[in-house]
Amino acid sequence: MKLNPFYIPTCHPDETLTSFVSRVASMASRSARDFCLDMGLNFQALCDGDADEIDAFSELAGFDDGFPGTTFKRTGERWFELNGAPLPRASLRRATVRVCPHCIQEDLSRDADHEKARSYGRWFWTIASIRTCSKHKTPLIVAAADDSPQMVHDFSMLLQPFVDDIDRHVDTAQYREPSDLETYLENRINGDRSDIWLSSLPAYAGARACEIIGATKFHGADVMAESLTEDQWYEAGQAGFEIAVRGAEGIRGYLDHMQQKFAETRHAWGPRQIYGRLYEWLAHETDDTAYDELRKIITEHAFKTLPMGPDDEIFGQRAEKRILHSIHSAHLETGSHPKRLRKVLRTVGLIDEAQLRQSDERILFRADDAEFYLQRIEESMSLNQVRAYINAPRPVDRVLFEAGILKPWLQGGTETFKDHAFAKRDLDDFLSALTADAVPAANDENTLVPILRVTKMANCSTPEIVQLILDGQLDTVRTDPELTGFLSVLVDPDEVKPQVRREDHGGYSLREVEQKLKTTTRVVKALINHHHLAAETAVNPINRCPQTIVKRDVLDAFMDEFETASSLSRRSGTHLQTLMKRLHGLGVDAAFPKDQIPATIYALDQVRSADPDLLPDP
Repeated sequence: MKLNPFYIPTCHPDETLTSFVSRVASMASRSARDFCLDMGLNFQALCDGDADEIDAFSELAGFDDGFPGTTFKRTGERWFELNGAPLPRASLRRATVRVCPHCIQEDLSRDADHEKARSYGRWFWTIASIRTCSKHKTPLIVAAADDSPQMVHDFSMLLQPFVDDIDRHVDTAQYREPSDLETYLENRINGDRSDIWLSSLPAYAGARACEIIGATKFHGADVMAESLTEDQWYEAGQAGFEIAVRGAEGIRGYLDHMQQKFAETRHAWGPRQIYGRLYEWLAHETDDTAYDELRKIITEHAFKTLPMGPDDEIFGQRAEKRILHSIHSAHLETGSHPKRLRKVLRTVGLIDEAQLRQSDERILFRADDAEFYLQRIEESMSLNQVRAYINAPRPVDRVLFEAGILKPWLQGGTETFKDHAFAKRDLDDFLSALTADAVPAANDENTLVPILRVTKMANCSTPEIVQLILDGQLDTVRTDPELTGFLSVLVDPDEVKPQVRREDHGGYSLREVEQKLKTTTRVVKALINHHHLAAETAVNPINRCPQTIVKRDVLDAFMDEFETASSLSRRSGTHLQTLMKRLHGLGVDAAFPKDQIPATIYALDQVRSADPDLLPDP
């Protein structure tokens, strides 16, 4: 069966199926529902885009190739599809008739159809986020809002009162350029795609995201969405599109802006307080997974820019690792008082002076940079407490500190911190390293002694022995099972001594000089005091004490030039008195005055010249 062509108006490509069915019904002076009942059709099934029902209606209307207009197809309880684009019920205005008065006036001016069936409904009037007619550049206005079951979707019947007053509606219509969002959305649903980030979201999701973002920008983070007018949503859509068209980077930039605005307030910290309606909408007002990409951007931004740790949650996600801390979150994590945290972090340079004027929630710093200090701040000890903790007598604690073996995590001696602060974990590490290779001493290892006794036996310092142990230079390290800490450590003095011996100074001690010259201490000192024998002060390599020495080359040169009378007597086999008389008779006297040197010492060159037989040339 086919209807008389008289009842079939012109169908336009952008006309919705429900609009066309309503126009056909109006030609028969029937409501859309009554007309469908008369024809054995289900109007609601046509509204839902049922394929079989559409085929039946198309055959009735004489469309051999199917319905030529636009069809919304129901795909779920609250879901539809248009041109392959999914559209939730909330993104449509199906019960409310919105129109462009200029379009309606143009429809009425065409004489191709009967006057009461000339006006038709465009599909883009049904899209909630399209609020402007792109052709006539005017806001869409509500022509009818009767959503009673008998009237809903019946375009021609609902529009009639509006048509009767069309001239007034046209005269009062405003001018407005379509927003970039509306243009994008209309083109997107028509099948045009672009490479912008918004195109990674379904069309409806991209549009709503722009509107919510723009609403928070124009009306504040805590905007009440239900209070906004259509004109305000138009402005919000444009503002949000300008942000979102730059993709994830643009959205992150806007989130930074929201944080900056929050920082100017005194509100308690939290994603809800910072991101406001944007967060509430995504967290509690929709569970649509189409917005997951936007949730991901906000989540990553929150984890990177807010003091959120593994115990904090946003959109059901928890940070794998904390990136930022605030004074407040550090206080909760460590138990340390916020005032102490401020002092410590300012002292070590993790926060600056300007930040100190902010509240605890707003003073932010990198968690990795602060980890070392936060781990130690609540287990700090003074140097006096260190001594007791490691079980070391005074002044071992200070000696080890001054040697750099015991290191404070916070330097004292400042206006802010008078005392050095040492951490329990660092002291534990020191004691563990000191006894890492040690086992309890056996009964037969009675030659091993505590570190402090070895310092006296080896003439070295405590830090030297400790460093040998820490560096693994000693093979024998034991512990006294009856003691703990530093005092429990035992070492072998014979193993320590050679390793702490200083470098040889390269000279003879005065005792060795005496032996070399075969003379007395008195003579050696006289030679040095009267500058006949050059000497200098050096550190003894064994006992670390300063001593007077004569360099080896200096003494060798002296002995090549001079020799005592007694030594010369023994070497020549001549009695001492006979030797001295003989040399005196030859005019050879002592090389040094008697009042300076209490011994007779000859210059060997003079002896050889005077008596070659006595001392032949070498």
